[in-house]
Amino acid sequence: MGICQHDRLTEGRTTVRATRHAFLATGAAVLTLALAAALSGCHGASSADSVTQAETPNVRTAPISPPAAVATSPTTQPKSGRCVTANLRVAPAQHETKQGLNIERFTVTTTAAAGCTLSGAPNLVPKGPLSAQETNATVDLAVSQQRVPDDVDLRAGDGATVSLQPGKTASFYLAWYSTSTVVCVQSNGFGFNAPGDKTYTDMRSVAYAIGSLCDGIFYVSPMF
Repeated sequence: MGICQHDRLTEGRTTVRATRHAFLATGAAVLTLALAAALSGCHGASSADSVTQAETPNVRTAPISPPAAVATSPTTQPKSGRCVTANLRVAPAQHETKQGLNIERFTVTTTAAAGCTLSGAPNLVPKGPLSAQETNATVDLAVSQQRVPDDVDLRAGDGATVSLQPGKTASFYLAWYSTSTVVCVQSNGFGFNAPGDKTYTDMRSVAYAIGSLCDGIFYVSPMF
């Protein structure tokens, strides 16, 4: 081998070694930079988390209080007053005879929504045909209303106030003698007024076959 070839070979090996060292140095530098970047990223993330935690307020959820009770006024109930004739309905319920008296119990109902009160006996006016020829026309009969005699045990009311509610009934007795040596008249019904009401024009007409009504007297009990 000539001197020149040996020199070239030595120079080539030197160049290869230099290149290899340069490559290794460059790789180490790149690796160092990458590692530094990674560490920097981790440090940045930790700092960001710290900032986020620091900036986030410590929020506490307040307990939900129940809604305050709304004050309401009590419902005003309509007050019941004295029964008026226009709101009452009358119907026969039961017939019996005691000590020669014909006795009919009548029931009374009300159409008043709040109900009403009854105290005492109703005011009745028996009616009869104008004549035998004109049975459709009626007139007031000349008879007087009295309280049922005490010796006739009807167990009627004593005049105390009766509360009449819708769907419920109150009662009263109508009694009369059907035979007598004194004059008798024929009755086919009566006009009815609520207790305490004596207005003739307010009377409700009640059809009922009283028949022979004698002695000029009929008897009415208090409401019960």
